[in-house]
Amino acid sequence: MRHKALLIDPLYHPGGQEHLRAHVDVELLLRPEREAVLEAAKGAHGICGRYPNKVDAEVIAAAEDLLVICSSGRGTDAIDIAAATEAGVIVVNNPGFGKIPVSEHALFMMMSLSRHGFEHDAMVRSGKGWSDRLSETNTIKDLDQSVLGIVGLGQIGTEMARKCMGAFDMDVIAYDPYVDAGAANDLGIEMVSDLADLLARADYVSVHAELNDETHHMFNDAAFEAMQPHACLINTARGKIVSQDALHKALSTRRIRAAALDVFEVEPVGADNPLCQLDNIILSPHVGGLTRGFMKESAMTVARTMLQVFNAEQPANIRNPDAWERAKQRATRLLAG
Repeated sequence: MRHKALLIDPLYHPGGQEHLRAHVDVELLLRPEREAVLEAAKGAHGICGRYPNKVDAEVIAAAEDLLVICSSGRGTDAIDIAAATEAGVIVVNNPGFGKIPVSEHALFMMMSLSRHGFEHDAMVRSGKGWSDRLSETNTIKDLDQSVLGIVGLGQIGTEMARKCMGAFDMDVIAYDPYVDAGAANDLGIEMVSDLADLLARADYVSVHAELNDETHHMFNDAAFEAMQPHACLINTARGKIVSQDALHKALSTRRIRAAALDVFEVEPVGADNPLCQLDNIILSPHVGGLTRGFMKESAMTVARTMLQVFNAEQPANIRNPDAWERAKQRATRLLAG
């Protein structure tokens, strides 16, 4: 038999789709309605929904022959892992490729905030740049020996810390209850056990946590109240970690100085989003990881992972290993049939 792969929006690079098409049937949906996804899921053996497309319990139930769900990137918050596990379907994420590009994007955002990039750009465009550059609005503080607070010390957070310590001699503190303090200390990173402690000390707070029940709206009114007035927030992780309403309030009242976001609670962001009306925020359209290298490797990994599972071979980065044996047995029966 010939397997079927369902792609909900294209992979990040056409090479991955071409690789799949050479071996299996591929159905590609472009910005589909819900009913189209449920219909296409029937008969699918593998699904990849490019973020933020959801592969939830209803989609999984519709896909009775499903073996594997692949994430387009590292995050799996758009996939119902519990429902997949119950159905004997493995969920595989795509880590490793985002470490460099996302940390670079977070660093770019931090440097832009540090050097008042968007304010100075506006000054020059208005013709006031030269007269205002020595005014009280110029509060540029060197990054050198500033305090960077990292929330989520995984691969990306650790790489961000390495860059900032090496390039700017920044003091780095981190909050992540799932990371061993000794291992962090060996890297020169001070672990704190309380998020409020980090927020009270950091000049820049860079978010690199995964989105889950613990981190949803982690940055709320209380979190922004704990930050220093001159501090800045950078979020390149997941939009729902930060309450948009709380951030808008903190920025519009100048409770914190500025923020930079690559991710949002609802994507894509429209011009009517209140954050777009603020003058102390930098916005980018969830492009932190989308370098050419990342997109190609990510797409090829999705393709190779699906083909591995279709051949009853265990892939790397299974997020629900308890489902593998059932998925393997069904994959083996499909090969035999």
